Amino acid sequence: MSTIAHPTATYDHALRVAPAWWRGALAILSLVAAYFLVSFLFSIVALAIDLATGQYGFDDLATGSLTFTPALMLANNLALAAMWPIAMVLQWAFFGVRPRWLSSVVGRFRWRWLGRLALVIVPVWIVYVGVSLLLGPLDPIDLSGSVIAMVLIVLLTTPLQSAGEEFGARGLIQRSVGSWFGSPIAAFVVGTVVSGALFSAAHAAADPWLIAYYFVFGASASFAARGTGGLEAPVLVHATNNVLLLVPTALMGQTDQVFERGEGAGSPFLLLPMGLCVGAALFSTWWGRRAGVVTTAPYPPSRATRVVSGPPEGGFGGPAEWDGGQTAPAVDAR
Repeated sequence: MSTIAHPTATYDHALRVAPAWWRGALAILSLVAAYFLVSFLFSIVALAIDLATGQYGFDDLATGSLTFTPALMLANNLALAAMWPIAMVLQWAFFGVRPRWLSSVVGRFRWRWLGRLALVIVPVWIVYVGVSLLLGPLDPIDLSGSVIAMVLIVLLTTPLQSAGEEFGARGLIQRSVGSWFGSPIAAFVVGTVVSGALFSAAHAAADPWLIAYYFVFGASASFAARGTGGLEAPVLVHATNNVLLLVPTALMGQTDQVFERGEGAGSPFLLLPMGLCVGAALFSTWWGRRAGVVTTAPYPPSRATRVVSGPPEGGFGGPAEWDGGQTAPAVDAR
C-alpha cells in the first residue's frame, strides 16, 4: 500500500493555494489604500491634539513648519501597526485563507522561537547601536514631558509598528506576488524584489545609500521569512532595530533626524547595518533548521480552492500547474 505525499510550501509561496492573479493584485492595492486611509485618519487626530495643546499654530500648519511631536509619532506607529490585522483580513477576503496563517506555515506566531532568537539578535543590535552612537554627535539627555512621552510611545508602539510593516510587506505583499508563479524559486525572487522595492519606496528616501539600505533590509527579511517558515525573525529584527535606534534619539531630542531621508542623509556607514541584516537572516535560517523549526508545511486550507494530492484531472495547466509537488496543485472551485 503506497503512501500519498501531500504537497508542501514555503512561507512565501503558501498563497499559491488560490492562484488567480487578480487575488494578489487586489490584495496589494487594497493594503496600500487601507494604509493611506488609516494614516490620514490618525494624522488628523494627531494634528487636532497638537493644535489643541499648543504644540504649533494654524500658521505653522499652513506653512508646513511642523515638528515631529509625540502625537504624530503615535499616529505614525498606530497606522503602520494597523497593517497587521488589515493584512490578515485581506488574506482571508481575497485568498480564503484564515488570518492566523499569515503568521507562519504552522498557522500561528511562534513566540518561543522568537524568544530564543532574541537571545542572540538583541545583544548584537545593542552593540551595533552603541557603536553608531559613539561615532555620531551626542546631545545632552532632556527629560522633559515631551521627551518622556516620546520614549514611552516608542517603547510601547514601535514593536507593533514593526510587526505591521512585516505582516504587510513580507506577509501579504510578498505572498500575493508569490501566488502568481508556479515555480517556488520564481515566486520568491519576484516577490522579494517587489516587496523590497515597495518597502524601500514607502520610506520616501532620496539618498542612494538609504534606498539601498531599505531594499537590503526588506530582502533580508524576505529571506528570513522563507528560511524560517514565518514572520517571527523579520518582526524581531525590525522591532529590535527600530526601538534601539529610536529610544536614544528620543532621549536626545533628535527624533526628527531619524526621519530625515533627503539626499546626503545616508553614507557608506550603512553598509554595516546592511551586513547585519543579511547576517541576521542567514543566522536565523541556520539556527531555525538546527532547532527543528518548521519551515515548510502543507498548503493552508482555503475556502477559495480545494487542494488535491496530484495533478488536476485531465493533465497539466488550469488555474495552477503541478510541478513535482512543489507548487500548489489547486483547482479553482468557483
